[in-house]
Amino acid sequence: MNSIFTEENLLAFTAAARFGSFSKAADELGVTTSAISYTIKRMETGLDVVLFVRNTRSIELTESGFYFYRKATDLLNDFHAIKRGIDTISQGIEARVRICINQLLYTPRHTARLLQVLKKQFPTCQITVTTEVYNGVWDSIINNQANIAIGAPDTLLDGGGIDYTEIGAIRWVFAISPQHPLAFSPEPIAESQLRLYPNIMVEDTAHTINKKVGWLLHGQEAILVPDFNTKCQCQILGEGIGFLPEHMAREAVEEGLLVTRRINNPRQDSRMLLATQHAATGQVTRWIKQQFGPQGVLTGVYSDLLWRD
Repeated sequence: MNSIFTEENLLAFTAAARFGSFSKAADELGVTTSAISYTIKRMETGLDVVLFVRNTRSIELTESGFYFYRKATDLLNDFHAIKRGIDTISQGIEARVRICINQLLYTPRHTARLLQVLKKQFPTCQITVTTEVYNGVWDSIINNQANIAIGAPDTLLDGGGIDYTEIGAIRWVFAISPQHPLAFSPEPIAESQLRLYPNIMVEDTAHTINKKVGWLLHGQEAILVPDFNTKCQCQILGEGIGFLPEHMAREAVEEGLLVTRRINNPRQDSRMLLATQHAATGQVTRWIKQQFGPQGVLTGVYSDLLWRD
């Protein structure tokens, strides 16, 4: 039975099924018609079923034959995928790469573009993408949940076998609803006024290292939300105040949904790092690091999110 499921046998069977002809299958595979006929007969004997209904001019799949054709095609695809995977691994291309993206840089559009570029360059590599907030990005890579971190914050912990390089910075703007009371206050707005209103905050997702607080005044109420898109919507509705990434607030400001205001002691730019595990030296990892350099493809993908000097 096991000898039936060889690549050679499956190729002969699927070719005969596609062409509806033993002779045409033989021509494609470069063998004799009798060799194809003999192979199919052996397979039918081994499976104890009739795979083809034969007549003088053509052959047709039986119901069992049609079922076997679908399964044989799946097996051949698996054979080819395994071969490609072995070849690429031998060339130093990782079978799988796990990427964690800082939520400050995560959008469906940018992530889809990232995946498109990577799959075009490395079609056999399985790419997994997750997103975390602030030090949750470091947590992910330190605890081996990710091989690469895009946008790790600059609060780097010493050691840990991690390589990193700066890829740009997030610029922040203090953005509030045009109807919010602070929208009518003289600038720069004093901290004593800011403390009167709740700050919409996205909580750091770190579990094993210290959580980072983005911006919160002493004594100010905090409303915790799960992501920056929710934070942005809360501020549009006037439910609170706070800083937003400039790229995220840009469209809402243009549409008149938010206004930006100057405050004393504004939030400083947040440096973003590309971090990789020191042991990750495969071609995919090296290529990603190169393409976040000057004029790199991935630098271009994120150029509207990251500020570079």
